[in-house]
Amino acid sequence: MTFQNGGYDSSILIADSNEADRHTVNALLVSEGYSPVWAVSGKDVLSIVADKKIDLILMDIMMPGTDWPEIVKQLKDNERTSCIPVILVTAGENRAMKIKVLQTGAEEVLSRPLDFDELIIRIRNLLRSKEYGDFLNYYNESLKTEIKVRSNRLEEAYRETLITLVRASEFRDEDTGLHINRIGRYSCTLAELLGMDEEFIRTILLSSLMHDVGKIGIPDSILLKHDPLNAQEMKIMHSHCILGAEILRDGKSRYLVMGAEIALSHHERWDGSGYPYGLAGNDIPLSARITQIADVYDALRCRRPYKPALDHTTTMRILTEGDGRTMPRHFDPDVLAVFRENADVFDSIFTSSNEVTEKKEHQE
Repeated sequence: MTFQNGGYDSSILIADSNEADRHTVNALLVSEGYSPVWAVSGKDVLSIVADKKIDLILMDIMMPGTDWPEIVKQLKDNERTSCIPVILVTAGENRAMKIKVLQTGAEEVLSRPLDFDELIIRIRNLLRSKEYGDFLNYYNESLKTEIKVRSNRLEEAYRETLITLVRASEFRDEDTGLHINRIGRYSCTLAELLGMDEEFIRTILLSSLMHDVGKIGIPDSILLKHDPLNAQEMKIMHSHCILGAEILRDGKSRYLVMGAEIALSHHERWDGSGYPYGLAGNDIPLSARITQIADVYDALRCRRPYKPALDHTTTMRILTEGDGRTMPRHFDPDVLAVFRENADVFDSIFTSSNEVTEKKEHQE
């Protein structure tokens, strides 16, 4: 972006219905190095500023049929034109009129007959102020762009780090790896359907991937056991929630903070019958309540060493009616309701994940 010294070569809109006055002011501005644009009505003013870059407006408030207070208001209320300085020209030395003019938001008011030396000085000063304001706006926009670029790079770095962390599970069980990826898609979709803000949605997409990161500390003999776990083994398995929170607890990013609360609480239940601390209701973080139902849905759909895979219809019946082990009272009723109303969306996520896997296996 380039700036003229003191606004020279700036476009100045002359709004005056008197042709002789327009020509006089036009010649003056051209001689000073400015580029005049003409308008003969207030309607023309709004039309011209909508189509062209105008740096300053010089408008006669006596133009026939011109509602000048409304024109100034529209100019100042529009973000794109609010920074254009406006000089209004009145018929004479009327203090009350000048106060009224300035109250509309116009930067200057001049009286006829115009003092051309004063006019040029006022124009030059206003254009210099506008030039400085334009520079600050340009600098601020450039700064915002740079911050956004750096934030995106930082977010991508977080993403790569988190993906690397959760991939540790995939080397132990490929199906668990696919489960992790689906949990992210289920959770961010459910958060969006619940009306959460964009930051929450983007955060849970990655943070929910870490829900089972604590299983890194669980022995394979327990994690991959085909037979039912005994009481001691179940206690060790349940410890993955606390292990996961411990792994993530010192993180300062919003992804790790939410990841820690999800890892710790995604096996808590709305009725207080979950683990590790028996939290109930709204004491369970919303991120964990969302991830919980996503986790249970996907676990029911998947084959495990200790159980066969269930179809979508059977899984939804268990979530909404219960089977003794999994009951509707385990879930936040609002989250369960949204999940049930959009069940086909989650079935599609699961199905598409399997289709991609089958295609990959076929190609290999």
